[in-house]
Amino acid sequence: YADDEEFVERFRREAQSAASLSHPNIVSIYDRGRSEDGAYYIAMEYVPRGTLKDRISRDGALEPGTAAGVALQISDALQTAHENGVIHRDIKPQNILVTKTGDVKVTDFGIARAASSPLTATSAVLGTAGYMSPEQAMGKPVGPQSDLYSLGVVLYEMLTGRVPFEVESLSELPSANAGGAPPHPRELNPEVPEGTDALIMRLLATDPDDRYASANQLIKDLRRIRDGLLPLTFSLADEATTAALETPAASTLPAPAPGGTGPHKKTWFPVVAAFALLAL
Repeated sequence: YADDEEFVERFRREAQSAASLSHPNIVSIYDRGRSEDGAYYIAMEYVPRGTLKDRISRDGALEPGTAAGVALQISDALQTAHENGVIHRDIKPQNILVTKTGDVKVTDFGIARAASSPLTATSAVLGTAGYMSPEQAMGKPVGPQSDLYSLGVVLYEMLTGRVPFEVESLSELPSANAGGAPPHPRELNPEVPEGTDALIMRLLATDPDDRYASANQLIKDLRRIRDGLLPLTFSLADEATTAALETPAASTLPAPAPGGTGPHKKTWFPVVAAFALLAL
């Protein structure tokens, strides 16, 4: 794509907009440029614990408290992006990275655009089938509510192990949405609290006006859900991190799930609120 002037300009703008975002739950952009062989690049922060998708694929659905905490961190990141005129357009578990402390960071703003950019006026549909809002799949203008829909899909998958609509391509998505609302998360996982179930279904509304108006509004409800789970909140910390942070209060937490703890199979543990969700 180096010879495609439009693509290069889009890449430059996207790198610039992503680099302007500074938030504990957004992967930092350190540099951008062109290498000696002519390839354009973005140099980003390294986040070592893999992706949220890896975690779901390996261990299945998350505990409701864990999922709410992760969604809260993603919402905080999106609020900062939206305030700076950047719509991510491709929120999915593969783009959520896990840090050493078990917190999460949103990455891959590579197809994000500054809302004020003239390059946003394009017929190209950018995103991932299964996580994309109905309006985005149809090539209509997208805004913050589109990212929130995608976050609803991610939260749904965190709690059920599957996405609301199983589609292989964008062409299948409109008909899937036209078939009505997906099964409620509680139907697939009875452990999902009613409040969380209602929150997810609101995020998955077909009409953007029926969703949350902003990430900030969503954050308020997620905090209420989190506070309802007190005195404990949860993070995605692995065994080594949990052991390092262990306090006497942690002794009341559930025992860790059985399984290996080697470099290719790590068990996720709940940790006390003082160490979870550090960005809050």
